[in-house]
Amino acid sequence: MGRAVVQDLLYQGYQARFLEAGIQEVAETPVSVDVRSVVMARAMRPSPDGRGDLCAPGHIGPGPLLAFGATPLEFLRQLAGKGTAPAAARTGGRTWTDLRRGLIGWDGARGALTQVLAGAALAFRQTEQRRAALVFEELAATETGAWHEGFNLAAAQRVPLIVVLDAGDDGPRGDPARIERLARSYGTAFDSVAEEPFARIFSTVTDARNRALAGQGPTLIALLPRNAAEPWAAHDAFVEWARAEGGLSGQEVRMIAQAASAGVEHALRRLAKEPAAEPPDALAPVYAGRLPGPPWTRRDPPEPAARG
Repeated sequence: MGRAVVQDLLYQGYQARFLEAGIQEVAETPVSVDVRSVVMARAMRPSPDGRGDLCAPGHIGPGPLLAFGATPLEFLRQLAGKGTAPAAARTGGRTWTDLRRGLIGWDGARGALTQVLAGAALAFRQTEQRRAALVFEELAATETGAWHEGFNLAAAQRVPLIVVLDAGDDGPRGDPARIERLARSYGTAFDSVAEEPFARIFSTVTDARNRALAGQGPTLIALLPRNAAEPWAAHDAFVEWARAEGGLSGQEVRMIAQAASAGVEHALRRLAKEPAAEPPDALAPVYAGRLPGPPWTRRDPPEPAARG
């Protein structure tokens, strides 16, 4: 990791930490932020011009959202259903779609995200773009046909896709050996993330992305449970590493923490002053703004066969 990446991970990690505490003031139910998801998403190649990698944070937002350039205020607006939310309160959940940043939002059925991102990754390969896709899914998604259809396509076509399965507290289902057998059954690479140092987690995803871009197909990563008693231990260890080995001074680390804290505090103050969405706006039909082009499967569809 270079100096810029270390600074990003410090800042985004502090954002996640302060945001988790602040969310409890506005959310009806507690929201836990897994800081490891920030590291995994930052290991991709986000870009603000619509030409970077894609990321579907799924249920694990806001961590990956922060890594792909979303702000705490945008996330809080989305969570609170404000009229100023990125999705204009027309969709719920923790995520939204912003193709300019490379974000794919979804608040629907489990497994469908893997299908969508597999299709996007296939398009990257067919158009010879050096881009990859990252998707976070609950482990329960593997019990749906949609997930298996999507992952089977990705494996068969060797597309640049990384699928992270959140094992959470799923007991025997979350056994990494079981998830590894699932990956092997599709002929794909497998890895796992537990409570390793940030540098190791970053390297795990970087290696998976490099393999994918080299045509070696997708990787299935098991995101194993954290220590519930010390969920921020890995972030604390990274802060110390940044001071001792990462090339940052104590003053730089303090300034980064202060900037992240100020941003979250500003977002909370701003959110309290913003109105909820107006019903006509929230329920208005959604249009693409232009007529659809020919089917993507073929440029010139054949004429229907003549009858009789």
